[in-house]
Parts: sequence; structure tokens; C-alpha cells
Amino acid sequence: MSDEKPSDGDRRLLDKSGFAQEFLRRNPRYRSEYQNVMRVRRGSTEEQEVMARRWGLAFPLRAWLVRG
Repeated sequence: MSDEKPSDGDRRLLDKSGFAQEFLRRNPRYRSEYQNVMRVRRGSTEEQEVMARRWGLAFPLRAWLVRG
């Protein structure tokens, strides 16, 4: 698998999660908030959770890994 990022013309080839990732990666507000959360004590888990909810992010495997 290539490490190259899809160009603007390749966005139509992305699935929903790939499109969402590209949207966030290019969104200046998301990037700024992410940098701020991670800058402060490498981001507490609570701060990360609040940010994830604000942006509508879900990590279904995360709960499974914690319980496992």
C-alpha cells in the first residue's frame, strides 16, 4: 500500500472513512484544536474524548481493546 495521500482528483476513490480522514486532515479548525489538545501534557484522555465527540469521531475498536 502506498504512503501517498490522494490528490484532489482522487477523492472520488475514497470510502467514507477515507473521505472523513482527508476532510479533517485539511480542516484548519480541526488541525488547530488537535495541536492544542496534544500540546498540553500530550493531551489528557478526557480532553481527547471531548474533542473526538465534538468532531463526531468514533473509535469502535478502542472499547474492545480496553475490555480485552
